[in-house]
Amino acid sequence: MNKKTLTVKKLDISHLADVMHLQEKIIQGLHPDEQHFILHRTAEDYMKCLEGKSDNMLGVFDENKLIAQAVFKLPHNEEQRDMPEFKSEMENKDLVIYEAILVDPAYRGASLMKRMLEYIEAHAIDQGRTHAIIQIAVDNPASWINALHYGMSITKVDLDPEDNAKVIYLEKAISHKPSPSVRPANNNADVYSMYLGDNIHTKIPTLFNKMQYLIQSGYKGVSLNKETKSLIWEKSTNTRAKTLAFGFLMHKNKAASNF
Repeated sequence: MNKKTLTVKKLDISHLADVMHLQEKIIQGLHPDEQHFILHRTAEDYMKCLEGKSDNMLGVFDENKLIAQAVFKLPHNEEQRDMPEFKSEMENKDLVIYEAILVDPAYRGASLMKRMLEYIEAHAIDQGRTHAIIQIAVDNPASWINALHYGMSITKVDLDPEDNAKVIYLEKAISHKPSPSVRPANNNADVYSMYLGDNIHTKIPTLFNKMQYLIQSGYKGVSLNKETKSLIWEKSTNTRAKTLAFGFLMHKNKAASNF
């Protein structure tokens, strides 16, 4: 791959065949247990997104080949939006919703998700949007870890009200002010480091319960420490930063929710 040949642009109805082909290629390349990560959209679904009203699509091309695509929404106040259970206190006109991001497996590791999110964010800001949100399956850690790298924070962990799936909700305040490449340390915060291990997938049920407890305790997931393979959580406080003892966390969680 030559990064100089990559271009990012908004998709329209003329790209429908390319969009369907890329979705099918990605689904076929997944293990059967992973295929539920992707919402299998029909041509009619994509046609709605490609009309460019509330629903929009963005693509990354390697010369003339579509190698990544993203569905995002810029909802209007008068319409019912997706994820009404998250950030319900905000008006639709202030939100951009990241719906789905697909990357050709041959091009993974090239920061294409980040590149698309930056493009969408800039477009959303131009449209007066101030907040980005996304929902990701908890057992799709590659996606929510990428969202964390992009500067989003985990602020809700729950069951999807539509299908009862375990999901993570992330958000990010957006503005024309450039985001720092490294998230600044919050000196007025309690910090908890949650070890993810080498094989996150085997720990998903336990991680889900831990995340729920941390959210209920006022924490939000803010970053990933690659060296320690840990997800870092912060809770704003006026006291000196400290780290939760895991034994205390387990004790309190068992008492509160039979974990």
